Amino acid sequence: MNHSCMLHRLFVVCAFSLLSAVSLHAFEGKVEMTMTSGKNVYPVTYYIKGLHMRTEMTISNDKKGRKMEGICIFDMEAHEMDVLMVEQKMYMSMHIDTDSMTNGKSAQSLDFKPTGRTENIAGYDAEEYAGVSEGKRTEMWVTKELGQFVMANQGKPGRKPSQSSQWEKFMREGNFFALRVIQRTKEGSPEQFRMEVTHVEKGAQPESLFHPPEDFKKFEMPNVGDMFKNMIPGH
Repeated sequence: MNHSCMLHRLFVVCAFSLLSAVSLHAFEGKVEMTMTSGKNVYPVTYYIKGLHMRTEMTISNDKKGRKMEGICIFDMEAHEMDVLMVEQKMYMSMHIDTDSMTNGKSAQSLDFKPTGRTENIAGYDAEEYAGVSEGKRTEMWVTKELGQFVMANQGKPGRKPSQSSQWEKFMREGNFFALRVIQRTKEGSPEQFRMEVTHVEKGAQPESLFHPPEDFKKFEMPNVGDMFKNMIPGH
């Protein structure tokens, strides 16, 4: 598999895992969670240090069940993201468009209401809110003990970043952290998507987690226009 194809797959992995916990309350530590979509279950680990974050995620790479590790390092202050290709010891840097996080309605105008239900999830007291987001029934169990939940929504390489979903805006503007998110087509229907925190470990994180390893080589994504030029005689 060539580097461009591998990097594209890793970008998809990282884009999926960009449901990111960025603490505005100086939280530092490790958060483990699972994301479930249909029959697929993806374990995700976040290492958080203020506005710096590292996500590690393992998914099945192909029909044979081979695994692929996706690692992304975020610097929300510098608006940068590094995507690491672990097996190749390479990485690519890209800009994060944080303006896409602030588009849309305010939290007060979003139709999410407390249900009155509470639960302890991963050692934290959570309150459930429910409503409709993008036409789907969305149930969120949230806490204010872990800082703010935001999403750096980049979309696919070369395309305009997509806007945050309504439930992500609700998390951000309400200063909530989501410990569990469930989406269904309608109330009472089977789950289509679930994200749930399974473990939270507070503590100092080494700076080395938030930078590409020194022995990793920076990889530049080829410019599509230049690739076509090279295919045309006389260029």
